[in-house]
Order: sequence, then C-alpha cells, then structure tokens
Amino acid sequence: MILAGVVLVSGAHASVESIVVNQVGYLESADKSGYIISRSDESLPPVALRSLSGEPGLASLPIKAMPKLADGRHVSLVDFSKVEHPGWYQLESGDISSVPFAIGSDNYRDLNQRLVHALYLQRSGTEVREAVTGMMRPPSHMNDGVIYRSDAFNKSGSRQDTTGGWYDAGDFGKYVATTTVTVARLLEAYRQSPALFSGYHYRGSQLPAVLDESIYALEWLRKMQRVDGAVYRKVSGAQWPAKIAPWQDLQPRYIYGVSTPETAKFAATMAFAARVIKPFNHDLSRQYLSAAIHAANYLSQHPEQYIDWQPGDDSGSGPYVKNKHDMEPSLETDADDRLWAYAELYLTTGQDKYLQQFENLYQSDLLEIFEWKNPALMGVWHLVEAVDSPFTAQLVTDLDAVAERYHQQALQSPFYVANQRFIWGSNKMTAEAGILMAWADLATGKVERRQSVQSQMDYVLGANPFNMSYVTASGTYAVKNLHHLYQIATGVSLPGFMVGGPNEMAQAGVAPKNLGMLSYIDSDRSYAVNEFAIDYNASLIGLIAVHQAYFNRR
Repeated sequence: MILAGVVLVSGAHASVESIVVNQVGYLESADKSGYIISRSDESLPPVALRSLSGEPGLASLPIKAMPKLADGRHVSLVDFSKVEHPGWYQLESGDISSVPFAIGSDNYRDLNQRLVHALYLQRSGTEVREAVTGMMRPPSHMNDGVIYRSDAFNKSGSRQDTTGGWYDAGDFGKYVATTTVTVARLLEAYRQSPALFSGYHYRGSQLPAVLDESIYALEWLRKMQRVDGAVYRKVSGAQWPAKIAPWQDLQPRYIYGVSTPETAKFAATMAFAARVIKPFNHDLSRQYLSAAIHAANYLSQHPEQYIDWQPGDDSGSGPYVKNKHDMEPSLETDADDRLWAYAELYLTTGQDKYLQQFENLYQSDLLEIFEWKNPALMGVWHLVEAVDSPFTAQLVTDLDAVAERYHQQALQSPFYVANQRFIWGSNKMTAEAGILMAWADLATGKVERRQSVQSQMDYVLGANPFNMSYVTASGTYAVKNLHHLYQIATGVSLPGFMVGGPNEMAQAGVAPKNLGMLSYIDSDRSYAVNEFAIDYNASLIGLIAVHQAYFNRR
C-alpha cells in the first residue's frame, strides 16, 4: 500500500523503545534499513515510512528479528531499500518515530567536508582562524623537538625541527604510525572518488582541501626521517598535558626513537603520495619518492623488526607498539608494514625488485583491516587494481575470504556490525571493515554484501543502541561531550570529529565494561570511548569514498 500520510492503530504488540536510522541519510541507489529496539519479543506494531516532503510513503514495511543486545533488548530490522525517490522521511511505529532523514544522491558530501576540516583544526605549528567553530588560536608547539635518547646520528638534547603535522587526538602528541595511515586513507579516498572532494578548497589554493591536508602532514613526516633513512616514531612531552589549550603546553617536546614499522609505513605513504600528488606538483612528487626510496634502503639493511623503545618513552604519550592493550600478532612483526611499502614502491617506480620482495614476504594471514597495527591491506588493494597476474588473482581470493568472515559476523550481529572487537577505536575498525568488504566486492564483481557495506556506515551515524551519531554535529542526536583538551579547556564545540566508540575495557573507568557495543557513554571524562583521533576520521572518510564508488558503479 502506497500513501503520503499514515495512521497507525495500536494493538497487542511489544512496546517499541526507539527506532534508529542513519541520521545523515541514505543514497538513492544504496540499501536502506532502520532498526526497532524493543523490550520484549512480542509481535511489533506495523512500521510505516512516512514522507515529510509530500512524496509517497509505505504503510507496512517488512520486519526481521536480529540478535539481542547484551542487556536483553530486542532488535528488529526494517528494510525500505526499494524506496529511491529523493526527499525527507521518517519511520513510525505506534507513537514512536525515528529522527527525520533524507534520501538523496549526495547526502554525505557535507559530512565528508566536516571530517576533512576537522584535520585542519588539528594542525600543529600554525595559527588556526576558523569562523564556523570559533577556534582562534596562535601557532603552537613551535619548538618541537628535542632528541630524547642518543643514537648513532643524533645526541640526546640536540634539536631537530619537527614542527607542523597534526595532533593525533585530543591531546598534543604527534605520531608517525597514525599520521601515515591517515594520509594514505585521505589519498586513497580522493583517488577512488575525486568528485566527492570537488568544490572544497582552502582560500588561495587550487588543490582540493583533502590534498592540502595530506601535504601538510607529509611535510611533517619528512622532518621525522633520520639522515640514514630511518624514521623516528613520535613527538610529545614527557608528561601528559593538563586540560589546557595547545599554546599553553610549554613543556619540552621530545623526539622518540626510530623503528622499522614506522619506517616502512613512511616509505609506503611517501611512495603512494608521489603518485597521487604528481599531477599537481611534480617537485613534491619527486621529493616524496626520494624519501620513500631512502627509507626502503634502510629497511633492506635492517631485515628484522627493530623498535628503539625503552620504559619511560610513554610517560606522556601513547606507545603505538605492542602493549597490554594492543596485543595483535601483527605487532610482533613488521612484515605487514613492509608489504605495504613494497607494493607502493613497485607501483610508483615499476621496479620488479619491490614486487619480488612483496611476493617473498606475503602470507595470507597478514591480511586484515587497514590500520596502524596492520596496514598491509592498502598495498594488496593497490596491486589487485593495477596488476593482472596469477599472484594477484590469489590476492583477490584471500581478500574475499577475509571479507566473507566480516560479512558473516555482520549477519550475526544486531545492526549488522561487522567488527566484533569492541576495543579502543572500535568505530574506526567498523568503518575499515566496511571498506574491506566493499573492496572485495569491487575486486570480484560481487554484490551480495551490499547490506553489510551499508550497515557499517549506518551504525556509526546513528543506527546503534544509543540512537546517536558518533560524529560531532552530524545528525539530530550526535555525540556532544568529546574528550578533547581544546574543547574541554575553551568550551568551543568541534564539529566533524568521530569518537572511538564502544570499548569493553573502558580504561577510563567511566563507561560500562564488558557489554560489547553497549560499553559506551557520551562523557568527556571517558577518553577510552569518547576521544577523537585523526585515523578515526580518516577511516570514515575512506568509507564514504568507497561507498560512493560501490553504490554508484555501473
């Protein structure tokens, strides 16, 4: 039955607690689902799709039961994928309604712009004047940095210019591990869906803002390379900063030791950047490739993983090495990092030695979602796209197998959430799982995972147990109490910042523990769930870009 207005009659049905949807909206060509959360398993009242802009609605939508939440609440899926007419809509059941949402052809452009702009607000080493947020701050941390520990090339206490770059999160540390994967995600998003970034430029620049931000970070990364090609790991104070603005943090800022994982991620990012930036700036492209090759030469001279780390290095910054919270097997080796580097170097230089090094090192169990802990997937994806060979055919098979594992996890989860590891940064992992599944489908020509690809976007933008978009100022009900020192110190609200999300460990002692996707609270005291990080935003930018390509393919 098609209608523009609906009257629902209540009967002996389960009480609907809430109806949750993607609050940013849905593409006309994409799958579309909302979810009903209820307290019992009794039959639900009819669910209608009401048009708020005069278009036809649907009086009765199909409902499908899903697995329960950890607190016993029931979740049911409502599918309205067949509705493709643009406009504003609302799901209704009894006297409960979802937030209004739009169906359209370009619903994520503004969100994408906010996500990129958030990185501008994270810039270190330059003044920030921003009319929308009111952020007006002077150049900060202009004395970065001081060599923390002597090595063969630099003495402890000597100065090396490492100004610039992005603050990693709500505090003021700057890390090669997360900066590299963030830059790579931005470059890949632009490469995959360039039209998504058109029309958003910084004043006086001919480049899309996403490339300006990438270059700003790449220039900082180059400062982190040692004369022999190795790359230092991070820059931070020796103590965690108080709840102050960045210009008030006057403690000395140290440069911490080199590592082969960071050097490999640096080589990969620089080689990839050389390809993407070349049409815009040949000189920068050459410099990036030179830095990548220099790093690769260091790696060839140091074939085993090496990390210059000692107790005390993390007294004022994150470890970004294997630790009590990060125990993944990929952190016991740098093979995943080298794989990414060799793939990008081969594609940029055309030198067969890099492809041979990739093939010699590759093992299928190194293939996982793309993140600082294991970035191999990006190199695999780029090889699969560019090279047609029996070896890359095997890479496609391996990629498809990992994607299928995530797809099956999604099918067995409330809200079709593919990532089932609710740890620090789980929202980023959810977005990356969506990208991996989309890439596998694009590589194989499949379409069976459409709903799972869509659902990862829906979950982080409101289709979750909290009826909340995990991106600030992005949705009717969006996270408000961001753990971010600048916002806490000044009260300025920061839009477009994605938070880490549910974390069963809840290390801050504020969110509830051991409740899966319910281990979350919107509190600025809960840094373990409500802190932003640059790679979180990058993952959602990447998901938006691949989502555009996936659902608009011919």
